Formats: sequence, structure tokens, C-alpha cells
Amino acid sequence: MWQIRPDLPDGTRTARELLLKDPGRVTDTDREALHAFFRSRIEEAKSSDTAASWEEQLGEVLDYTAWHQFTVRLDRANGAGWQPLTKKLHGALSGGEKAIALHLPLFAAVSAHYEAVPQAPRPILLDEVFVGVDTVNRGQVFALLTALDLDLMLTSDHEWCTYGELPGIAVHQLLTGTDDDAVTSARFVWTGTDLEAE
Repeated sequence: MWQIRPDLPDGTRTARELLLKDPGRVTDTDREALHAFFRSRIEEAKSSDTAASWEEQLGEVLDYTAWHQFTVRLDRANGAGWQPLTKKLHGALSGGEKAIALHLPLFAAVSAHYEAVPQAPRPILLDEVFVGVDTVNRGQVFALLTALDLDLMLTSDHEWCTYGELPGIAVHQLLTGTDDDAVTSARFVWTGTDLEAE
């Protein structure tokens, strides 16, 4: 989840809320609060002992995107509830859990990025996908990728994508000859219920 960085000055959360407010509903009091917030941040930048140029300092003050941090939360269904995914918690996960905990936030971020242009292709390319993730969890991850409407392309020497949660995918198996360097492809289609050779 996106949240305000805890190391930022008081008033940052309020300033963020005011910047996100519908411009038609911003009052004179809101504007004065924003002016006061930015004035104080600029004065802090002026008085700081840094080698950065004035333009760099001003850019840092005005860069509201840097006010945020992304925190991944994990619920392992063990009664502990949602917890921040720290290095310690990540280290205690199994190999498959680690892969899932790292992949799912990335998939969500990619999907959110693609929302800016809804008609554009939504490719996501994965190499040696989900190594160490068990079959049940793989099916659930493919269900998520389908729900996010991502155009999945992957490479693997073991994955055939034959999961009931996946409504369809084309599989191209690369075949090499023993006598020469020729490579050909055999195409299969997973229909959601059957893997059919074409």
C-alpha cells in the first residue's frame, strides 16, 4: 500500500490531502495551509547544510511523489493478521511464499500503470516463472493475472499453464534437432479444460 513516509515533517499528510482535493472545493483556508506548508519546507531547504544546488533542493521540496513509500503487507492466515513484509518476515517464508510475496505487488503495480491507457497492450514478460511455487498456488497466481487482464508471455522448461483458473493460453514448445542447429516450434493451446495440439 502507498503511505506517507514516516520521516517527513508534520503537516505532510494534510498537504497531500489538500493537493488531492477537488480544485473546485479548495477553500482560501486550504490554500493558505498549503502555502504555509511549502514556505516552511523551502525555508528548511534554504537553511540546510547540503552540497545540493538550490534548484535540486527546491525540486526535492516540491516533489510530492517522494512523500510516499510502498509497503507490502502479508497475511499468512496464521492468526497474526496483516503484517508488513520486512526482511525478517521474508526470510521466514518458504521458497514459494517468497516468490509469491515478491511477484504479486509487482503484478498489481504493472496493472495500475497500464490503467493510464486502457486500450494499450498490457504485456508482462516472465522468465522461469514461479519456480518453487506449488501447483495450487500457481493456479491462484494465474487467476490473479487473468483478473488483472495482463497479456502474459513467459518462458519455462517445465510450465505448461494447464490450470483451471486460466481460461486459455497458447504454448509454443521449442524443438531442436540432433544433427543440426535448426529449431522449430510445436504449438499447443490450453482451452481452460484441455491442452490441444495444433
